[in-house]
Amino acid sequence: MQYLGLDVHVKATVWHLLDATGQTIEIGKTPTTVPALQKLVCRFSQADQLLVGQEVGKMAYLVHDLVTATGVKILSFNAWHLRMIASSRKKTDRRDAFWIAKALQTGMTPTPVYLPTGEVRELRHLISRREAIVVERKRWLSRARSYLQATGHSPPRAHRSVPRLLEASISNPDGIDATLSASIELCQRMHATLTQELAQMDGILHMKAKQIDAVKRLETIPAVGERVALMIYAWVGDVTRFRNARELASYAGLVPSVSQSGESQVLGKITRMGSPQLRSTLVQSGHVLLWRCKSEHSAPLKAIAERVQTARARRKIAVVAAARHILRIAYYVLRDGTNYDPTRLRPALIKGALNAVLEVTPEVA
Repeated sequence: MQYLGLDVHVKATVWHLLDATGQTIEIGKTPTTVPALQKLVCRFSQADQLLVGQEVGKMAYLVHDLVTATGVKILSFNAWHLRMIASSRKKTDRRDAFWIAKALQTGMTPTPVYLPTGEVRELRHLISRREAIVVERKRWLSRARSYLQATGHSPPRAHRSVPRLLEASISNPDGIDATLSASIELCQRMHATLTQELAQMDGILHMKAKQIDAVKRLETIPAVGERVALMIYAWVGDVTRFRNARELASYAGLVPSVSQSGESQVLGKITRMGSPQLRSTLVQSGHVLLWRCKSEHSAPLKAIAERVQTARARRKIAVVAAARHILRIAYYVLRDGTNYDPTRLRPALIKGALNAVLEVTPEVA
């Protein structure tokens, strides 16, 4: 068995090859191109069984696909999780490649990063592209507001589009000068273009959601709409890689951190590991579940999170708990291929939640 560590960069890749005993066989550097890397991997895999490792970066998908195409297994790792690299006082490309190969050879590797393929990867790209459009559109709105504020205008915060800002400024008795008008009109054109791009992207994602059965099943969960269901499906990917719902919640960074020593154990804030997009979307769903969902269908799930909010100071904790339970139910929906069923939750919680609904719901004559 041989172990190949790759330190991949845009122009060149430094590699280090170890044998089964941890002895260096060969060290080198090759261009980061498909032909060069495939030739390298094929040369080493012909002599003996080969295992390849790399750090996750913007070239990770390219390297993963070309290595997998040769029939060789490749593992991808978060650089911060490879403590030998992250804590090294002397950090060079050669040392990084060596420690990746050494981690593979000794088996002292962190959990590999999941690199999706096919439909899931495409969805991730589409969702990331949509988020980039939203961020850029907000920037042009902020620029327009900043231009107006710099010239003494104070547009209302309620105006969340550049046309409304421009309309409010023109209606001002003092008006706006030509330079400011040109700047605002530029922001308006860019804002309109990005709004159109956003509408097109939403249409594409809507069509994708209608074609995926798993997304439709996720939408049966209270507080989970189409966009949230797409986010869960895209970032969870292959749900079978998680042994249980707790592992999925830990993957999303929605579990508390633990500091334990001897008889002392302290639970801290959530770990915030994993995808920030998935975590923030689930937290928004938690808000919706606790304060927007009023149906009997959502009451049992809502009761699980409400029992956490024993005081106003625990409001945020309750929201995170709601987000975590939404994700845990999503795990079973994806794993079992079923819809959300409130009767499968804890009987005691269901009974309490239904009683609460009946108390606040007036009888229909």
